[in-house]
Amino acid sequence: MAVIGAIRKHSGLAVILVGVAIAAFVLSDLFKSGPKAKTSIGIINGIEIQAMDFNLKVDANIETQKLNTGEDNLTYDEIYTVKDNTWQQLVNEVLMDEEFDKIGLVVTADELFDQVQGPNPHRLILQYFTNPETGRYDRNLIINYLQNLDQLDATSRNQWLSFEQFIKRDRLNVKYSNLIIKGFYVPEAFARARYENQKKNAEFRYAYKKYAEIPDSLVSYTEDDEQRYYEENKYRFDQENTRDMNYVVFEVLPSEQDFADIEADVRKIFSDFTYAENVPSLVNTESDSRYDSSWYAQGTLPVMIDSVMFNSDINVFVEPYIDNEIWHMVKLEDVQSRPDSLKAEHILIAYAGAFRTAQGITRTKTQARELMDSLYNVISRTPGKLQELAVELSNDGSVEKNLGDLGWFPDGNMVYAFNEAVVEGNVGDITTAETIFGYHVIKITGKTRSKKKVRVAQITRVIAPSSATFHQTYMLASKFSGENNSKEKFDQAVIDQGLDKREATYVREMSNNIAGLENPRSMVRWLFSDKTNVGDVSTVFELEGKFIVAVATAERSRGIIPYEEMRDRLKVNVLNDAKGKFISQKINESNLTDIYQIAEQMNTSLDTNTTLTFSSRNIPGFGAENMVIGKIFTMGINENSGPIQGNGAVFSIVLDNINEAPGLGSYAMYKGQMATDFQRDVQNNYPYRAIEKNADIEDYRLLFY
Repeated sequence: MAVIGAIRKHSGLAVILVGVAIAAFVLSDLFKSGPKAKTSIGIINGIEIQAMDFNLKVDANIETQKLNTGEDNLTYDEIYTVKDNTWQQLVNEVLMDEEFDKIGLVVTADELFDQVQGPNPHRLILQYFTNPETGRYDRNLIINYLQNLDQLDATSRNQWLSFEQFIKRDRLNVKYSNLIIKGFYVPEAFARARYENQKKNAEFRYAYKKYAEIPDSLVSYTEDDEQRYYEENKYRFDQENTRDMNYVVFEVLPSEQDFADIEADVRKIFSDFTYAENVPSLVNTESDSRYDSSWYAQGTLPVMIDSVMFNSDINVFVEPYIDNEIWHMVKLEDVQSRPDSLKAEHILIAYAGAFRTAQGITRTKTQARELMDSLYNVISRTPGKLQELAVELSNDGSVEKNLGDLGWFPDGNMVYAFNEAVVEGNVGDITTAETIFGYHVIKITGKTRSKKKVRVAQITRVIAPSSATFHQTYMLASKFSGENNSKEKFDQAVIDQGLDKREATYVREMSNNIAGLENPRSMVRWLFSDKTNVGDVSTVFELEGKFIVAVATAERSRGIIPYEEMRDRLKVNVLNDAKGKFISQKINESNLTDIYQIAEQMNTSLDTNTTLTFSSRNIPGFGAENMVIGKIFTMGINENSGPIQGNGAVFSIVLDNINEAPGLGSYAMYKGQMATDFQRDVQNNYPYRAIEKNADIEDYRLLFY
């Protein structure tokens, strides 16, 4: 069973190859209206991915997620993550399968057999099929597991098949990466150049004038200058498809009437509380939180009730009070002397129909009880046999790892009947218990010193808005949306009504995050709808108890940002370019070649540098100055560079010396460095990123979620 559990954790690992967090996905019915509504979620290099196929693929991942985490429900973010990442998984599979086919890369049956059962199996086989006694891989375990595969339930068999598919695909990816890595060759000239670029250094003096030191009023530029700068640099201005919106939030808060109604209800419940014979039943009926039978040590209860509970008689009540917008009322149910921690060993005897019983268990409850009685008699006579019998007979899935020894656990941490059996017995006792999981034979092996503890019954009522308040707030938001159906009206209404206008900028089409809002996907889908234009105002969105009205304020198309949109953003760059030309012109007009005279005339600074290498990323104090560094290493000794326009200043440089790197007998170390760098890039998926960037991908996900 432990092996199955380990495999479950990685039956979805093919997804992890592309960063997929496995989770659940339910296709929405928000298909594009009209007779030509799409049935595919996208097209990848001409291969159409049908929404139904996508849904089936994620349905399989749902089961994997449940088995991996033991969760019955997933959060909205987890659901959305799988929607997004499953798409990435499919893109990866389609593109890489094409690459594998092009070069004839396969994993043969013999090779897969070797990965599973061979002398050097896959790393996960080594990890999961280990002997618990030695902690080392045991080939007999995998062979035994496969021989008994047909006897496992269908879910376990499917998990193995998924696990095997991951091994196969992982092997394909490793082989593909190795082909690229092994095909990389570093000529000695390249290694020598790398060494020299790192070790050869320049010694130089330089005068400089920073653009920030030149008043803006001294320079001017024309629209032609702006356009020229844009054309020369537009390769830098690539952008994604993004949009902006403003929005207002109408919070649904309890009204005065809501407060009054809730308080009246709380007072009535408290009256019933003081007379209730079945307190747990009343709590579970009337409280917003379930009855808690836990035992609390002093100092662990809320400060409002801790002292009262530990200094009062049983059945004392704390009248209703408000804490953190929740009404509370409390009754002291019981006081006992109990240990903080317990230690025990056990054997679980499950039966068909008990909670979380494995499918292969067919014994009846009566048979389980008889087996428990038999084991109790044996272990009472020879307590040392419990662990041996646990390995053979216990239905607890952790038995293969812990041999039935649960170790230390906090009081109250186990299911109630089991926990109380250990509390009530003495260390060394053999006892039994019946729980929702089946019957237990228990050996009590440890207890900490007992201390005073209390059990309290608590009824809570959240102070929440009523349905009427929800409706009133919705009508307010709906009225705002209907009356202010343009950006101008929206902005004016925000001012007139004193509302808080919020911004969401550079929102991406598949974004699922807007600061301060939960589950904002419906807003994003509206923003990117073909029917939404800049200036349009939305209808009312309901997000986790809030009503939102939004207005679309800007849109940007994928590609190079147009000149008109970049113009204002380029003013600083164009201004610095003009300042650079202004400073350079002054230096040229002076006809001075001595940098000391240049520094004096231009009232500029002078400095030296003796450690700059060609591979340096910046000049200290200036940041990245690649053009300046490149120029320095092309100059002759004692040559004056003339004015060089850098990113932050104009430089005038005199090269004093180039200290050549001493020759090496071997450049093997630098060859190795370059090969290692290349290998790291391959392992960081650079080849796949290049393939994906050049792929023809049509993404229709917006129409579905």
